[in-house]
Amino acid sequence: QPCHCAMPTLRTPRFPVTPLLLLLVDSKKVEYWQNCAARGLCDSLFHVREQDAVHKSPEGSPKGHWKPLGHPDFLESWDGEVDTFHDAPTPEMFWTKYHAHRRPFIVKGAVTESAAMNWTDQYIMDHFGDEVAKVEWRNEDRLTDYCGQQIRGKYIHCPQDTIPYVESRTSIRNFIQKSQKDPSWAKYIISQMPDAMGKDWKVPGFFNCGKRFEGDRMKGKPWMTQMYENNFWYLRVPPEKMGTSTIHYDMNHQVMCMFAGKKEWIMWDLRTESQKVPMWNEYYRAPSQGKPQGSDDSPIDGERVDLKRWPEFGSARWRNTTIEKGDCLYLPAHLLHYVRSWSDDPEDHRIIALMTMFQSEESYDPSYCKDVPSHSYLSDYDVMWGEFPGSMEVPRCMNHVKMGYPNWKRMLAKLAKKEVGEKAFVKFWAKEGYPKKRVKAAWQRFVSDVASETMTWAEKVFNSTALTNLAKDVACGMEGHEGPERKLREGESWDARNEYSLAGDYKGYTDEKHEEL
Repeated sequence: QPCHCAMPTLRTPRFPVTPLLLLLVDSKKVEYWQNCAARGLCDSLFHVREQDAVHKSPEGSPKGHWKPLGHPDFLESWDGEVDTFHDAPTPEMFWTKYHAHRRPFIVKGAVTESAAMNWTDQYIMDHFGDEVAKVEWRNEDRLTDYCGQQIRGKYIHCPQDTIPYVESRTSIRNFIQKSQKDPSWAKYIISQMPDAMGKDWKVPGFFNCGKRFEGDRMKGKPWMTQMYENNFWYLRVPPEKMGTSTIHYDMNHQVMCMFAGKKEWIMWDLRTESQKVPMWNEYYRAPSQGKPQGSDDSPIDGERVDLKRWPEFGSARWRNTTIEKGDCLYLPAHLLHYVRSWSDDPEDHRIIALMTMFQSEESYDPSYCKDVPSHSYLSDYDVMWGEFPGSMEVPRCMNHVKMGYPNWKRMLAKLAKKEVGEKAFVKFWAKEGYPKKRVKAAWQRFVSDVASETMTWAEKVFNSTALTNLAKDVACGMEGHEGPERKLREGESWDARNEYSLAGDYKGYTDEKHEEL
């Protein structure tokens, strides 16, 4: 069985609507529709909805038409499951065999010694409950990103009953309490991981031995790879229900570990399959042509594939795997994927995952690859954006959910190339638009930090708390933050985004609707 087809039943809609079919046969302008799971028709495990009309295709349709990804009708294009380890590969094997060739793999039981394996809701609320989390619909859809936009010369029209994209902020405690009271609540946490969680996660060490900037080696741990960002997933689903992603790729290498529930991954290698998979923006570039221009997603509906519109997709080669509690997955940057999340544990309906990632520019450095431990606490790593909620030492970043933020160490790397005095230092940071008064104060703290240290200039730059705080604050300013985000009151939540179109208001909307079933 290549696919677990772990797809969830009809759920309570996000707001009162008549059950809807996702295709309007006699459409006038609308060519793209919200996906089946997002609208509540395909958010249950496939065995529950297998006989539903939404999956019935007319006589003569291509094999697999209106079926979900991983269905037996797609077996002819299946390339097998991804590699599975019971003992993690060595760093050398990881960098030379898997990272170099963009090959994913899973490690069974990789984090069974982590305290997070025993997380109860009460423990999470007691230890991390006050922290802010980003919350979205648990069945993702990105149509609103494109409504009213010109995409490759075509104006994107959208049906008037499109469900808006909503991104909220609430405390972890408030989210858990609400999901406990109402398991049908179709939301999930996908947010920056509170750094306090790092002490409960012993990450496998296969991704260590990455090259770092001169002067930026961790004292006593020179083998540590520069990690970029940590994320936290939490959702609760009723029995036979699931969460779903869009078909998309990300710009960073990811290591995800499961602490409750299961996640099924279906993957396509765009180096060979890009001509068969439609993408919204066509940002992908083969390695011989440079790097992708950014992350991107596909208009293909993962739970109801339209092979009449995109027949070539039926022959796109795919692989799959499922990770469960205690397992970890390495997912290379730019690897197209689709994810289903569910629980078949009758005592625990949660799906909990933690992820750490590193950027695509990182590379193997065997010169420091000695005495690398098999596991380390994530809290031991100097993760670039690992501090959440942060502190008032970095006021523009404090309490903001920082996901996909700039690589601030690149700024330090430029400064580290040649020793400078106060005047050149102030000029360097002032060009980033940062207040000169704060820059001068950072210089004084920097001088104090390194006054008695016998280090190279580069080591002084990277080991100065004053400079790392300054670089982070400048980077958060680049993201539009002028100061800290306020803490939430008990039980409070608010919408950071609630939009029908990224283009603004209701641009691109028509009087057409998704057809009633």
